[in-house]
Amino acid sequence: MLEKSIDPELMRRFKIVAKPFWASDKRNRALFLLVQIFVLLALVTVVNVWVAGVAGKFATALQGKDTDAYYYFLLLHVAVILIATPIIVIYHYIKARLAMEWREWLSAYLIERYFTNRAYFTLSSDPQIDNPDERIAHDVDSFCSLSVGLFMSFVDAVITVLTFMGLLWTISPQLTYIALIYCTIGCFLTQLIGQRLPQLNFDHLRREADLRYSLAEIRRDVEAIAFYRGEERATLHIFKTLGRAIKNVESIMVLNRNLAFFTSTYNWFVALIPAAVIAPLYFNGSVEFGEIARGGMAFAHVFGGLTLFVGQFNALSAYKANIDRIGTFIEKLDESKEVPESGSGGIEITDDEQLSFENLSILTPDGSRVLVESISLDFLPGGSYLIMGPSGAGKSSIFRVIAGLWDTGDGLIRRPSMEDIMFLPQQPYVPVGTLREALCYPRGKFCATTSTLLSMLKMVNLSDIPVRVGGIDEETNWREVLSVGEQQRLSFARLILAAPKYALLDEATSALDAENQEILYTLIQSIGSTVISIGHRSALRQYHDYILEIEGNGTWAFSANDIKPDPSLIGH
Repeated sequence: MLEKSIDPELMRRFKIVAKPFWASDKRNRALFLLVQIFVLLALVTVVNVWVAGVAGKFATALQGKDTDAYYYFLLLHVAVILIATPIIVIYHYIKARLAMEWREWLSAYLIERYFTNRAYFTLSSDPQIDNPDERIAHDVDSFCSLSVGLFMSFVDAVITVLTFMGLLWTISPQLTYIALIYCTIGCFLTQLIGQRLPQLNFDHLRREADLRYSLAEIRRDVEAIAFYRGEERATLHIFKTLGRAIKNVESIMVLNRNLAFFTSTYNWFVALIPAAVIAPLYFNGSVEFGEIARGGMAFAHVFGGLTLFVGQFNALSAYKANIDRIGTFIEKLDESKEVPESGSGGIEITDDEQLSFENLSILTPDGSRVLVESISLDFLPGGSYLIMGPSGAGKSSIFRVIAGLWDTGDGLIRRPSMEDIMFLPQQPYVPVGTLREALCYPRGKFCATTSTLLSMLKMVNLSDIPVRVGGIDEETNWREVLSVGEQQRLSFARLILAAPKYALLDEATSALDAENQEILYTLIQSIGSTVISIGHRSALRQYHDYILEIEGNGTWAFSANDIKPDPSLIGH
């Protein structure tokens, strides 16, 4: 099992997780902190050797009733403590500082990669990557802390063993051999008993993340659950997720219990072995009484260094789980493809002044079903197009391939730059932030003057929002403040402010009444954007020049909208 803990796959993943930070522009700062840690660790080791020597002399003076020597070594012991305390405190602080700076950099690195080439969208449907948010937040924190802590524990163990092994040998070669044999047996038995712990720790991280996600999901959908009176189902789901987490924790507890039976007994004998070996030497007058205490301290230090694996077994198991989770996450980020701008996928996308399809066929991501087959169509500038059809026929898939989110299929899409296209998805998105930022999203918050933003809110019948939330620059969680209909109107205000060449609306007025729907479509017509809408309502026909019917199984029909009324008569 030891081989499995340090197998090549684990080391490869460790390299892809750890290397970027130590090759980054933060490398020099990190190395400076590491040097400080090594210096402080050397001082701690010197202090430990000093303490062992003073303790031995102190015990000898006490046993020999040498008053002067006793008080001298007592004061010396106090001086050692006063000197050692700030060294040890600063040592642990610098270690925590290095771990914190590593975590900050690695989290930012993963977040940037997560949003590059829409990897977050690709990974959302990957069953191997559960809870990427937990991997970026919790797992990165644990990895950095454990990396610094375990590495310095290893270095400390090596220095301690090299330093105190010589001291132990001068006291008793026999005790040195016993330490080596005893520690080897302990490491082997610990590995044997706890071999399932790394996998259980990996499962623990996943189960706990699933539980937190399930609870957050309930908070997000409280209204829907209340309307459906779905409390019982929600409770059952939470209990099921909790049960899995508890079952895994129970397995870890049982294994740790069995491990503790061995390690506790194993560690208790550490205090007895030095005394049992050195006492006969004291009885026959070969060594002083203080050598028993000195030998005990030296043996304890050597034992601690040689049995690092035993003492840190739980931490090493958790560390392996962290490496696996972050490592697989980075591997998936590496695999995520770029948005197919130049034919890298089945559907080729090229730049052009206007949007058009050439012999375009769209399949589901797994390639099992044809949604749209061999469609060729030009979306002329200034025109308005309505895509209709039964649910599940593939209407929204057209928008996904235009955006480059899907590439399964074949054919060619010509389109303007994505800066000239704006999508309003079925579920309106208003991120947490100020009203100014919500209106300008995804552009910077200074996309327009305050008066322009307030005027735009008035146009979409949302002029009361600044008053309700305390101003246009008050940060707010809009999901909790605005209804879905209000979020849709705010999204339209954002669209009109941006005035893109192409506005693609996917059921973007589904929560609005006819009057507000008319106001919004009239505003869109005023900015001259080419409008492509997806919708079920027949009332949407009056705002569009052409109808594209997606009939299912790949079939489709395109026609001019002959029943479109005179715009001057709309609403009368």
